[in-house]
Amino acid sequence: MNAFVRQKKRHTRDKKMTLMKEEVPPPSAEECARVWQLEYETQTRKSVDASSRGGKGGKERNGSGTFNNGKNFHEAAAVEALMTMTERKTTHKGISITWRNLTYTVQIGNNKKQKTSKKVLDDMTGAAMPRHFVALMGPTGSGKTSLLNCLSGRIPKKDGTLTGEILVDGKARNEKIYRSRQVAYVMQEELLFPHLTVMETFMLHAKLRLPQSMKIEEKTRLVRSLILELGLKAVENSKIGRPGGFPRGLSGGERKRANIGIEMVANPEALFLDEPTSGLDSFQAQNVVRALQDLAAHGRTVVCTIHQPRSSIFKLFDQLLLISEGKMLYIGDSEKAVEYFAKLSFMCPDLTNPADFFMDITSMDRRSEVAEKNSRDRLRLFANKCEERELGENAVKLAGAMNSSLFGNGNAGGGGSGSNNSKNRKKKGEDNTLVNEYQGRGANWFQQFALLMDRSLREQKRNVIGIFVPIVIDVIYALILSALYRDLGKDQQGVQDRIGCLFFICLNVAYTSALPAINLFAGEKAVIGRERSSGAYSCSAYYISKYIAELPKLLPRLFFCALVYNVVGFREGAEYFWTFVSIIICEALAAQALGIFMAASLPVGAALALGPASITIFTLFGGIYLNVDSIPKGAGWIKYIDFIYYAFSALAANEFGGDVKFTCVEGEIRCLENGREILELYSFENVKVGTQVGAQFGLQLGIQFLAFWFLKRGQEAYMALNIPREEVNKSVNSDDDATVNTKKRVTNA
Repeated sequence: MNAFVRQKKRHTRDKKMTLMKEEVPPPSAEECARVWQLEYETQTRKSVDASSRGGKGGKERNGSGTFNNGKNFHEAAAVEALMTMTERKTTHKGISITWRNLTYTVQIGNNKKQKTSKKVLDDMTGAAMPRHFVALMGPTGSGKTSLLNCLSGRIPKKDGTLTGEILVDGKARNEKIYRSRQVAYVMQEELLFPHLTVMETFMLHAKLRLPQSMKIEEKTRLVRSLILELGLKAVENSKIGRPGGFPRGLSGGERKRANIGIEMVANPEALFLDEPTSGLDSFQAQNVVRALQDLAAHGRTVVCTIHQPRSSIFKLFDQLLLISEGKMLYIGDSEKAVEYFAKLSFMCPDLTNPADFFMDITSMDRRSEVAEKNSRDRLRLFANKCEERELGENAVKLAGAMNSSLFGNGNAGGGGSGSNNSKNRKKKGEDNTLVNEYQGRGANWFQQFALLMDRSLREQKRNVIGIFVPIVIDVIYALILSALYRDLGKDQQGVQDRIGCLFFICLNVAYTSALPAINLFAGEKAVIGRERSSGAYSCSAYYISKYIAELPKLLPRLFFCALVYNVVGFREGAEYFWTFVSIIICEALAAQALGIFMAASLPVGAALALGPASITIFTLFGGIYLNVDSIPKGAGWIKYIDFIYYAFSALAANEFGGDVKFTCVEGEIRCLENGREILELYSFENVKVGTQVGAQFGLQLGIQFLAFWFLKRGQEAYMALNIPREEVNKSVNSDDDATVNTKKRVTNA
């Protein structure tokens, strides 16, 4: 018996001693089962009666509680035939992932004095092996997503403390390499660029993440093979699109599979998925799970959380991990779970989906104190029995699973003997060539910049609404201004109209540049976060490429300036016109930078609310509603970060600076005869156009830098599970002895 098993036995003995000291002994398995059966029969009698009447109209109810009228069976058969005929090109050696005494604790409460700690995961031990499809199941709040995040190395650094041991192929994992190369994590939400095709999206990630030593032809072959594996061949050249929006694209199931494929492009050995079937109908959900089963069949380690699958989906899993209240309640073959709980006197009723049954017996019922006590007793029983099972009949198998990679087999089952599905799959694709033979980093910085620039330009070119709406808005504003301020004269009324027109232009440029930038960048921020968390590219490569790719959007401003400047009748001269254009362009860049800064530093809702509010504040200090010399001393600094002030003062100096004469009408109380008097009225007499333009350009660069800093800083930092080197060596050595003993037992048997 190895040291690990002895340690677990001592741990179990201590727990039993604690239970013996309690005044009230824990209920037996029969008592827990009897209480649960009474509750179950009371709660489900009506639903069972309704189900028995549901077979009218020639339809037949299947085990998952859904109807099949024949059509779905034909569709499923067609999909199965397509997947069977598909030629697979890749296979993987996979990695074994084992964890021991894993405990994850978080702090609850806003007040430091009132904070309490809560164990989200409590002393968990288990394994996930190559060629196995593992399901993490449990009620809401049970800790299954937290366990998935722990195993994938994606626990936020500031969330709490993580203790225990996680081994990859029997060794402590390198956190950075583990997340970026060895494993892939698929989020529940599909975060995709809508105007790219499936093939373009996959190829982009292949070029970014696969080693540079891999030729483009080999990357293309791998991508095409992956598209076939995921059943996306028919839509490989279709735009991904937006669900229920424009542009129209893939269906829900196809989007899920494309979301999986993006992470699989990096050719990882293990795949973690958070609720991959959420939001899908039962047929599409089964197609997605079948695709995941196929990925596991070719050597990968696949682990996913799933809430309540239909019975046909549940049968596709090899291993099952049941979790509730942070405790492991079952770990082993999915097909043996019903039999296991039956031995504990918890019988799964006939014609009942096993997944529904497991949710019923592992959920906490808090409707009353009695129900909560019964639930807690039942879960305690399951947790204790699960721990005894690990230390008893499964101890040798679990120890062998934890060290299988040290002997090169990589196929041992974790916490069980391995299902028939996984055994049959081992023969599938044995002679194929391993594709994970390439070593080295992915694209360098300049390649990342070029690829991301190309993606941004493609997105812009295909976004018809994004191209034409800003042009239409500029044309409408240009026509309105041309109609209202046409051919302004040199009289005092013309002076007032020129000032009003110039300030309105500043406001128009500010709002029409900042708000679209907020919308665009807020939509991309989540996608960028997912891609960067996978190590696809650097933040600087994305930001600089995005900044340059957005510059063509300034071209409609030239048309706006040309039309308004000539029709309104601003100051004549090419040098004044191009100065006017440069001021408008710099203001547009500064307003765009403000929008990006808001989106990068704030949540989407807050950015959309505070963006217009900040422009309104800048409007007050812009120089027309409040004279620059009248600004209170404590707020005088605001004008130095106000791009509207810089733009308006520069436009006014460009229009009224120098020897510009205006006419006066007899009887006017005050007459402004030249441009200098007009500038003095607004305290702009010392303004120099070049200085204002330079300050405005420098301001937008400063805002861009702040936006970049917030974007880079906002990237989630993950908690590292650091294991002392001597403990790792001791663990590996003890596991060597355990595995040798395991082999001897197998030989003797």
